[in-house]
Amino acid sequence: MNNRPKQETQFEVIVAGAGAGGVCAALSAARTGARTLLLEKAREIGGTGVHSPVSLICKFHGRDHRPINIGIHRELFPHAYLHSTWDKRATAPRLTYDEKELAAAYRRLLAAEANLTVRTGCGVAGLSRDGRLLCGVQCDDGSAFDAASFVDATADGNLSALAGCRSSIGRKGDGALQSATLVFAMGGIDKARLRVPEFSTRGGLQSLWNELTALYKEAKARGETQNPKNSVVCFPYPDGERLLFNANEVVGVNPVEPGAEAKAMETGRVFVEELFAILRRHPAFAEAKLEFVAAKMGIREGRRVLGDYTLTQEDCLGEARFGDMVAACAYEIDIHDPDGGPTRMIDIPGSGYYHIPYRSLIAADADNLLLGSRCISGTHEAHSSYRVISGVSAIGQAAGTAAALAACYAAGEARAIKPAWIRHVLREQVQFVEGSVEPPPDWKGPPLA
Repeated sequence: MNNRPKQETQFEVIVAGAGAGGVCAALSAARTGARTLLLEKAREIGGTGVHSPVSLICKFHGRDHRPINIGIHRELFPHAYLHSTWDKRATAPRLTYDEKELAAAYRRLLAAEANLTVRTGCGVAGLSRDGRLLCGVQCDDGSAFDAASFVDATADGNLSALAGCRSSIGRKGDGALQSATLVFAMGGIDKARLRVPEFSTRGGLQSLWNELTALYKEAKARGETQNPKNSVVCFPYPDGERLLFNANEVVGVNPVEPGAEAKAMETGRVFVEELFAILRRHPAFAEAKLEFVAAKMGIREGRRVLGDYTLTQEDCLGEARFGDMVAACAYEIDIHDPDGGPTRMIDIPGSGYYHIPYRSLIAADADNLLLGSRCISGTHEAHSSYRVISGVSAIGQAAGTAAALAACYAAGEARAIKPAWIRHVLREQVQFVEGSVEPPPDWKGPPLA
């Protein structure tokens, strides 16, 4: 996928990684007026949300039902904005998406930007730098590109690692990471044979979980699976007929270790086969078909790059309000136990959301490197909240906007850009912001396409 001349090597912003964060970063940088290059090592864009989906549209409203993530997220999931993600009534719908439709939305939005080049099958293999400034990247296909500003939107902070930036991984003390999951989808379900036939509502879905979990626990007690997960969790596709299962836990998966994901896939496939056989014993699933098993492991945690500020669990649960706010998140603390125990989920109290500060998006060890995905500067616990698409899309949009402004006004120097400038541009992009806004000097908005 490439919508600009192949020979172009000079850009103002380079974004590495084309998952939710990278797509939103590239779109926002281009819309802010910067000539932008989006690089993705895989042959197809989409990241976890497309290639290892869970179907669920995670919480993006405050407790007063006000959306605190609008922006590009709303362009990706417009149907979700007809409902509140804080509506917990049994009759409320579970808001979900189809990964094929999400991939199509990514492609459509990226193709519409004249300022944007997208190159897939083009992973960053090396980079050049001048002191604390990154200058250019070399890709594994032999190509090379230069820019003033860079955004690391890889899930695992790979660009930052190449730059020698400090990072952390896993929980404090032992470095253990959240468990990983291999998702799979099933169709051909006879809903009439469920206690509550309609599983697109919160109440109906909970009833389904209860039925399947009881069946699963009986089989587990007989030793029919070694999957450590203690329940069956799945989510309906928007068509209300198919289910996507997020129902296994593979522990000890470190995505930055060579071969770790491939080994995890082997274990995950065994767990999928075991659970599929168990589910087929339920009358509603007797004729059900396994529609697909994800080609990629669902990895929840990787490197967290050290930034100018490290966001903590206390910030999240304390509804933190920062003067340099550039994004917000409403999703719970959601830790899939590194040891395979029960998942720990804690709602954000009070208003139901917290701010993400600009300082957490600036790599501490570089002057023109912004963080645009789950690799931002945070603790293991905070990461478990903002790692989902709702949080990551807001982070990416803010990072891309900041990178474009830095390229335009400060030769890439991220710390020279006022958060109020970023918020002004984000507000023009119809993103949720709180705090003072100030237009950049002589700002007339991005050039018309």
